[in-house]
Amino acid sequence: MMRFNSANRLGSLLTLLVLLSPLTAMEKAHAQYIHTDGTQIVDGNGNPIHLNGINLGNWLLWEGYLMMGDFNYRTHTQFLNSLADTFGSMAQAKEFEHQWRLNYVTEREIADLKSLGFNTVRVPFHYNLFWENGQLSDHGFQYFDRLIDYCRTHGLYVLLDMHAAPGYQNPGDHSDNMDSNAGQPRDSVKFWDGNNVQIASQVWRHIADRYKNEPVIWGYDLINEPVPQAGREYELLPSLIAMRDAIRQVDNNHAIIAEGSWWASDMQKIDWTDADTQTNTGISARWDYNLVYQTHHYVFGNAGWIADLYPRADRTNAMGVPLILGEYGEDNNDIIRQLTDWSLNNIAGQFPWSFKKMSHDRTLWTIAPNSIYSQVVNYINHGGTPPANAYAGMIDFAKNNIGNGASNVSWHQGFYDAITTGGSATPPPADCDNVAPQTTGQIEAESFCAMSGIQLEDTSDNGGGQNVGWTDSGDWLEYRVDVPETGNYTLTYRIASTASTGQLQLVSGGAQLASTSLPNTGGWQNWQSVTANINLTAGTQTLRLEVAGPGFNLNWFALEADGGEPGNPEEPPAGNIANGEYQIRNLASGLLLGVANNATNNGGNVIQGGSQSWQVIILNDGNYRIENSYSGLALDVQDVSSSNGANIQQWEYGGGDNQHWIVEPVSGNRFRILSALSGKSLDVQDGSTNAGGNIQQWTYHGGDNQLWLFEN
Repeated sequence: MMRFNSANRLGSLLTLLVLLSPLTAMEKAHAQYIHTDGTQIVDGNGNPIHLNGINLGNWLLWEGYLMMGDFNYRTHTQFLNSLADTFGSMAQAKEFEHQWRLNYVTEREIADLKSLGFNTVRVPFHYNLFWENGQLSDHGFQYFDRLIDYCRTHGLYVLLDMHAAPGYQNPGDHSDNMDSNAGQPRDSVKFWDGNNVQIASQVWRHIADRYKNEPVIWGYDLINEPVPQAGREYELLPSLIAMRDAIRQVDNNHAIIAEGSWWASDMQKIDWTDADTQTNTGISARWDYNLVYQTHHYVFGNAGWIADLYPRADRTNAMGVPLILGEYGEDNNDIIRQLTDWSLNNIAGQFPWSFKKMSHDRTLWTIAPNSIYSQVVNYINHGGTPPANAYAGMIDFAKNNIGNGASNVSWHQGFYDAITTGGSATPPPADCDNVAPQTTGQIEAESFCAMSGIQLEDTSDNGGGQNVGWTDSGDWLEYRVDVPETGNYTLTYRIASTASTGQLQLVSGGAQLASTSLPNTGGWQNWQSVTANINLTAGTQTLRLEVAGPGFNLNWFALEADGGEPGNPEEPPAGNIANGEYQIRNLASGLLLGVANNATNNGGNVIQGGSQSWQVIILNDGNYRIENSYSGLALDVQDVSSSNGANIQQWEYGGGDNQHWIVEPVSGNRFRILSALSGKSLDVQDGSTNAGGNIQQWTYHGGDNQLWLFEN
């Protein structure tokens, strides 16, 4: 356990005085590198430079919320272990980790960031990239070297940030704290115990020795967001000096960056001019000649909290040290813009969090998970059977779906507008033109090619995967779709909501095709299907879903060709049923058509009884698709049978004739429902009038157990 009594305080102070005495020689040594000049940061020629940076978060250190699409506590190591369980091999999990690191940040990303006006990147990394089995390792250099080469080519500087330190420097999952939890107990922080500070110092010396003559690197960010145990806050500054001492044994060229205590917000604990700090540490003089202080600030929607930054800048100005804002964001764009502007006008640089994210917005680029990734996340969260071919699918995802330019990576103009410094660069557009188009039919909401403001979560709807959630007015999604022929189509939205405020608009080529009000379904995972009628023009096109009214979830939408007119319910053949939502009642029993136990799975058995509704959709040939409003699954003849007695079930719609129905009037408001495959009638087995009576198909004989009423 590292404690600082008067004896070692004196030793630290003597060491400090020795190190600081030849400042002139040191200053000459680092003149060609970015360095400090009072409260400014200057380039190798002594010209002031403002650091317009951004964080490369979730690259070399995974964060649970960025990998899983939720906000549950989960560390890098916990996620890696979960992958090993899913794949059946830690070696395979580590190969996925390696492929992620090779493809998440490539030269394309660095070139994009340069074109957007950034001049530096902050690189969060895990100390274990350089420490393995109790000794130093070179493993992480392969990733650093690639990045440095990219940044040299495109003219960006690099700040290296030890985001996860030995023994965990804070109780957050982003420090890979395996002893912590969602409550973030401070007693889980052990960085200041044992020899952890010494290990971190060895790692920094190892890194500095390799890059001591590399001008692309401008500084070493010693530890991210330190949170010492209660009562031990003053151990922070001596530990920073210990790491600094190790670096200065081999490298006098690069800046030392120190973060304040308590998640980088408390600068007093590292202020050598402060009386309490002097008393508790014995340190009362500037402790490095090329020193930058760093703070972080998240205000969680409270604009008034921005002012908490002002005294931090006052303190560092009084010390004569440059201040940078190393992290901010995770907020609305107005607040992010205010933080950017304050940084531009008052301190030496800013680094918003973060350049790219899985699932979440509030970033430049969002990676949407594909089907196999969603299946793996679902298995990690809920157990069951690991997805088939999970390893191969995840490796393919890492190689082809996480880099800029992939079809599932979308751009956020609003976030860019909030962090841009007003440079002349034109941001890369959210461009769906080069994306392979999807076909009409059912289109998963998360398969967008571009979006703004969208977040994803796991869905309990049939088929699993993810749904779009947390919708706000002004959000939008775009899909590249190949429409096979010009004509009228039925548009179906699969939605869930706790209010009736939701409204979706479908737009193509700037023209609004439909505006659909969405109902209150009674829960965020209580799913219903809502239909509208539109006209589409043949050809590949970008369809945009615009959120005109907030507060709903969207699992998928579907486009089915039909023969009616757009805008209003279809005009069916004389005497037939129009598009819409109905309860379907058997004439003999007076009971409603439903699915046993309100099942939402494929194969759910269709019975009479309950109070379920059905979406009835006219197809192009005049037949019908009948879909359960609760499950979203289609009325289906089991095993594609044409036999009498074949069972009726629900199943994901595939377009076969065993899922198409002929609805014909018999007399008055009575209808028979015939399978388009067999011509046989929907029939209550044995003429039962009991709730739970089974539904089958049978040759039509005109009995009341084969006649149905459509009620809306």
